[in-house]
Amino acid sequence: MSVSVGHSDIDSLVLAVRDREARRLIGEAITAYRGGALRSAIMSIWIAVAYDIIAKARELAGQGEAAPRALVTDLDAAIAAKDKRKLQAIESELLEKANSDLQLLAPHEYAALARLQEDRHLCAHPAFVVEDELFQPSPELVRAHIVHVLQHLLIHAPLQGKSAIARFDADLLGPAFPATAEDIGTFLRARYLDRAKDVLVVNLIKAIIAAPFGAERPKYAAKVRTLAVVLREISKSKTAIYDDMMPTFVAAKVGQIPDEVLLSICPFLESDPRVWEWMAEPDRMRTQRLLEIADVEALKTHAAFDGFAIAPLSEILLDRFNGFDSTAKISIISEHARRELVPAGIELYGRAGSFRDAEQLGQSVVLPLAPYFTADHLHAILAAVADNGQIWDAAGTPEILEQAFELTKPILGQTRDYWQAFVDRQIARVGGDRSAHYAYPGLQQKLAENP
Repeated sequence: MSVSVGHSDIDSLVLAVRDREARRLIGEAITAYRGGALRSAIMSIWIAVAYDIIAKARELAGQGEAAPRALVTDLDAAIAAKDKRKLQAIESELLEKANSDLQLLAPHEYAALARLQEDRHLCAHPAFVVEDELFQPSPELVRAHIVHVLQHLLIHAPLQGKSAIARFDADLLGPAFPATAEDIGTFLRARYLDRAKDVLVVNLIKAIIAAPFGAERPKYAAKVRTLAVVLREISKSKTAIYDDMMPTFVAAKVGQIPDEVLLSICPFLESDPRVWEWMAEPDRMRTQRLLEIADVEALKTHAAFDGFAIAPLSEILLDRFNGFDSTAKISIISEHARRELVPAGIELYGRAGSFRDAEQLGQSVVLPLAPYFTADHLHAILAAVADNGQIWDAAGTPEILEQAFELTKPILGQTRDYWQAFVDRQIARVGGDRSAHYAYPGLQQKLAENP
């Protein structure tokens, strides 16, 4: 049971202990360990564990959790009555309650602390073993216990039930919540999922799906797409739980969603297209009908264009998009860029009728769509610029194309010749002056820097 954690690493972990008294108690254990008093160290480690579990139980009880409140009530009653037998019974069951009732530990963490508890009993009751078998803990064993207690219990906040959901809600609505799927996944695993009991994962999934459709839905209106990404990351980390509960839960939950907010299911369809399969047929019919009749603002508000992920909805959405005027199309692309809208975006850009129009379309249409471009799309965009003087001769176009270059770097191997041909044509247009503004010197430099 050796662990590769040195003295300095242990000291760093101690500094992260949340509770001041728990930090002092584990500090006593570390002092005993370093002084060679190994049995005393194990006893002190267990004292720190017992104290921290009770402290966390009191914290959870203060947040209204039922199981921690029951434990604290029993403990305080035994203390008030000076009931030693009751107190001994509470201590003997403390680790089990921390695991099953308080939900503080993951399975492997419980196993590690259970081994500590067994070793503590051997140290506390030496008369219960024969002299030749007197327990002799090794320094490596004691160090492992110290590290496990720090990593599995002392440095962490209690995380369970309503308090965990409330904490997630505060994180989600706060300004520091991650913005990218990769960062969201890392954040969720470190803060919630790596330590979560199955029941917490289930409740978190339920809360995520319910949030945009319940009584408090206005505060989540701008977070629906983020919630869908969160759900996808949970499905990747807790696949078995997710796949087991979602079909039944989705079928029941979506049936309760009123028509006025049902279209907010579309980001979840983008996140996991199986949600469409799990929905009951009447709810799929409701969704299709709402997509057919909703106005453009409703479609944007509910991120309904994420429904392109589902084939039966994609046809409806494309028909709706094609039926809108140019202003509506531009606003949709700007706010909800999709691969399916790239051809329409290229057409809109190519029809730019003035310098300012070209610049505005470049910012609101080309750049949002650029991450979805194929080589053929990029070729068509550059052809549209070269063929329309209102675009290539607009003051802001060079900068827009430089940004598009960065956004399409993943396909540069397929598009370099298109970029080079465009730049060569522009240089010829300005009489060979490579430094001229409309010779696109910024693009020339980027091509040179990315051979």
